[in-house]
Amino acid sequence: MKVALNVLLALSVMLSSAGRLQASDDAWIEKVMAWTIDGYFQKAEDFLNERIARTDSAISPCFYLASVLNSKMTHFENIDDAGKFEHLLTYIIKKSNERLEQKDLSDSALAKYYFYRGSAYGYLAYFQGQNGRWVKALENGIKAIKDLTACTEIDSAMYEAYLGLGTYKYWRSTKLKFVLWLPFLADQREEGIADIKRALRSSSNSRYMAMHQLIYILIDYKHYDEALQYAREAIAHFPESQFMWWAYAHVYYKRHDYPQAVKAYQHLLKLIERHPESNPSHWLDCQLRIAELYRRMGQNDLARRAAEKIWQKRSEFPETEKNRKRLARAERLLQELNEGQF
Repeated sequence: MKVALNVLLALSVMLSSAGRLQASDDAWIEKVMAWTIDGYFQKAEDFLNERIARTDSAISPCFYLASVLNSKMTHFENIDDAGKFEHLLTYIIKKSNERLEQKDLSDSALAKYYFYRGSAYGYLAYFQGQNGRWVKALENGIKAIKDLTACTEIDSAMYEAYLGLGTYKYWRSTKLKFVLWLPFLADQREEGIADIKRALRSSSNSRYMAMHQLIYILIDYKHYDEALQYAREAIAHFPESQFMWWAYAHVYYKRHDYPQAVKAYQHLLKLIERHPESNPSHWLDCQLRIAELYRRMGQNDLARRAAEKIWQKRSEFPETEKNRKRLARAERLLQELNEGQF
């Protein structure tokens, strides 16, 4: 059930960024999104907190702050900002409800508030699903899709909403029918991909957040050449972004192009090592992938050296279930290599 909900509520990623709304040309939003993509969460958070104080808690900066906190918790693999995150989302839903109850709203305003409310429900759904609150997660996920659909029906040029809808359609078609025993669900993979490509029509940084999701979906769909094309564009535009380099490296990994995957992960490792807000768990994950790739290529000495670096630093990583599994893999790899099994 947990797997099913995490897939269904891939809404978090789809809304992870929330791109700039069509009607907005605020440069500050682009600045915040660029900081988030490049992993400078504190800078983005401080900027938005100051803006919220100046604008009397306006919906827009609250929304983008929730987006930054979501990305930050995903990056650091924790829920340290959960309280503030959920408070912001509840506030956004409340204020959007108040605006939507007003008479004579323009179509542009209606679409905007449906987008904000739907995005907030999507964030809540994902977060609740990750933390075992299944009933509320499903309830809010359905509300999110309903609002995002209403948004696009009012304004077909609200490209950011298509990212959410496309992601939902794709993962529902590929995962939910099997995990939840729903074989009657229509295959909407192509439709989902088409929706996400519509989101790419945005000229703002939301285009690259949509592209990031499309890369992973194309990998899942086994369209590796197309995924690589987008991944190359993503790292060209954001050469310092760990988010984008993870996606780029993963394309090569899934294509079984191991030499190129190693090069990509080695570059990513350097980005992780020099970034002031890096997650040490990412260093562990990246180094482990390099070790395992060397093993697959039969380069056992290089595999051993990579695994030994992990073991030497084992006390430096956060004590999480993911890291325990990663360290167990590194230990097992070292044992096998030292026993001459490769």
